[in-house]
Amino acid sequence: MDTDEIIPGPSSELVFYLSDTNAPITSEACLASLRSNWEGRCNRFTISEKEFLAGFNQHLLAIANARAGQVRTWLEQNTARFVQHADVQTLLRRFDELAKELKSHVVLCGAACGSCSLSCLKERQHDDAHDCYTTHKCPHACEFNDQHDGLPAPACDMP
Repeated sequence: MDTDEIIPGPSSELVFYLSDTNAPITSEACLASLRSNWEGRCNRFTISEKEFLAGFNQHLLAIANARAGQVRTWLEQNTARFVQHADVQTLLRRFDELAKELKSHVVLCGAACGSCSLSCLKERQHDDAHDCYTTHKCPHACEFNDQHDGLPAPACDMP
């Protein structure tokens, strides 16, 4: 029964990837959008890489779990009168499979980037080169102040 009640959950603008849809979007494109959604990405160079990756994975899994929970709630509310029917049981089992797949597409790789030592932020089971999605340059100010003739230290810019 449709009650027009809003089911709490993550923004409907967040797009997750499922392999058996005909959507014209790749898992990497979905993950790129989810990566840009996390405000903590700006802290990458102020905390350890291990903490950064753990926090990022935690955020991605939290929004995936929230979306799966939101959909499960909708399914349960709209099939409550028919929960014993075989078709509804099949639907709920299929949903559980899809929720597991959805969550698998948001786990980050974490291996060393192919160009630097930062963690790869691609999907865990990707086949191409590891990429941290940075410039691969040091973002901090140069620490060799005596080599800049009293001028303010420029960005390090070292690989």
